[in-house]
Amino acid sequence: MFELLRWLALIPLLPIAAYACVVCGYLGLLGLGAWLFRPKKGPLTECPRFALLIPAHNESGQIADILNAAAAMDYPADRKQVIVVADNCSDDTADIARAHGALVLERHDPEHPGKGEALNWCLRSQEALLRGMDHIALVDADMIIHPAFLRELAESLAHPDCQVVQSLNTVSNPEETWRTAFGYMGFTTINFVRPAGREFLGGTAELKGSGMAFRAPLLLEYGWPCNSLAEDVEFSKRLLMDGILVRFNPGALVTSPIPVQTAQADVQQRRWEGGKVHIFKHYFGPVLSRALQRPSLANWDAVLDMLVPPQSLLFLVLAAGLVLGAIAGPGWFALLAACACAAGFCIASGLILQRAPLQVWLYLAALPLFIAWKIPLYLKLLAQKGEQAWQRTPRDNEVE
Repeated sequence: MFELLRWLALIPLLPIAAYACVVCGYLGLLGLGAWLFRPKKGPLTECPRFALLIPAHNESGQIADILNAAAAMDYPADRKQVIVVADNCSDDTADIARAHGALVLERHDPEHPGKGEALNWCLRSQEALLRGMDHIALVDADMIIHPAFLRELAESLAHPDCQVVQSLNTVSNPEETWRTAFGYMGFTTINFVRPAGREFLGGTAELKGSGMAFRAPLLLEYGWPCNSLAEDVEFSKRLLMDGILVRFNPGALVTSPIPVQTAQADVQQRRWEGGKVHIFKHYFGPVLSRALQRPSLANWDAVLDMLVPPQSLLFLVLAAGLVLGAIAGPGWFALLAACACAAGFCIASGLILQRAPLQVWLYLAALPLFIAWKIPLYLKLLAQKGEQAWQRTPRDNEVE
């Protein structure tokens, strides 16, 4: 009877083990790469002219904070131009931004909402102004910009191999709740370990939605061609198809709080996870085809990266594999345990390298609660018909 059970366990275990070996082996290499990574930088003879674009939709509650931080950056005031794109605002975001010295562009097009549409409109309508700049950086209105942000980006873009650079985008409130702690863990893995490891191994770091910088001629040539829920990742794929790699500089730092209330977190997570589904559906085939036709480290890295599931789903896959492996035999169990260790090494590397607070480590005990929260979100995405519409995360003052 047990022998029959062992053979039956092998039926689902074989594909799980094959998938886990590929994905977890890749994550383990990224974790190792993160330890060895050093950002590309070039010498600065003078500070290049920067345009700092801040798309904002009804951000009156926090627009002053980011503009104050932009003014306080360690960068010459006469070498930066702060531009707020007040997109379909029904509050006084534009007035507050003007009062803080920003150049304000107001866009009213409710039929075409979203950050991607707003950025493309700005790049096209302000082309004459932006051509006078050396570089263009983009930061979301709810972010906190750290003082060395523009200087670090300038040093990266001074390197001859760097046309696009992504800063470190991480969490400002990791110790607040179990949800913010797991958000911080996710950000250290997705926004630090994976871009650092991918660049070290010859891949592209990819854009992360905020804290991005481009050489101005390149961005003006492209505009902002993507408007999906994952417009940043989609743009990264297009750049990769054209042979342009995104570089990573964690010394350029932007942070933002993870939403604490469930109503906020659900909206944010649905948008993020829905964006991942969109990217996989529309880009995995072309990326795989390109890797087969033009084999390179960058192209195969892109294929492997798209195979990595959200962390909570990976935990479930590994848990199922360990249970089946215990039935199938000690060799199978050891193989799945090694996969789990490789994935754990990737996550732990981010927490160690980013000096995660002790409270974040302690919140690992709440992993079952985190997974129980995420699984219904995935089920809703599976049941959803058609593409999900963009929806802004409600701010603290907009939820009860």
